[in-house]
Amino acid sequence: MLVILDFDDTAAVENVARLLLDRFGDGAFSQIQAQYSQGKLPFRDYQESAFRSLPVDVPTLSAYAADAAHLRPGFKEAVEAAKFAGAEISIVSAGLDFYIKPVLDRYGYSGVPVTSVGTGGYRGHATAIQYTYPPLRPDCPTEYAVCKCRVFEAARLAGREVVFVGDGMRSDACAAARASTVFARSRLLDHCRANGIPAQPFDDLYPLAAHIGRAARRKTNGRGPA
Repeated sequence: MLVILDFDDTAAVENVARLLLDRFGDGAFSQIQAQYSQGKLPFRDYQESAFRSLPVDVPTLSAYAADAAHLRPGFKEAVEAAKFAGAEISIVSAGLDFYIKPVLDRYGYSGVPVTSVGTGGYRGHATAIQYTYPPLRPDCPTEYAVCKCRVFEAARLAGREVVFVGDGMRSDACAAARASTVFARSRLLDHCRANGIPAQPFDDLYPLAAHIGRAARRKTNGRGPA
């Protein structure tokens, strides 16, 4: 089994990107936000421009994220269940590494793999951040920033169960259409219901932990791989 969680509003209770932008953004960010809200900026351009507009350095952003954000209840249990089941669990997000990893580190999950938009360990002023992106599938829109489907293509081809957990549109909706099992909330849940994609609603991650646990028992009883 491969378990993939989105980060903002999913593994994390909050949208950590918005926490940072609302806390440190000024008039420049407000203009960028208005353009995005009016559909004049694609997500990838919006995110880059928004963070480059912040009048602080990256360590300040990382520290604030670690202090202000919270992992969703049940995350610990899901990680422990995956370890017991011999399943892989990872964060795959279109968010930025400099706020995702500090939150995981604070809670003791530095070992959980993260695929996200990279900033190369940059520690200077936010205005000079250079962004790097994981490879996309040929048919994956650049706007997605991170192609979540690409992360689990090999697992699906190998016949493994892929569990996707998310809340948004764009790459979350794409991944939900291709995953074996979907846990969804917010806009993603509405999308799944509107498009006939089976999805289990969640407010916390205890149902995910239970699902992984059932897979472990099936594996133990010899009724299929986890």
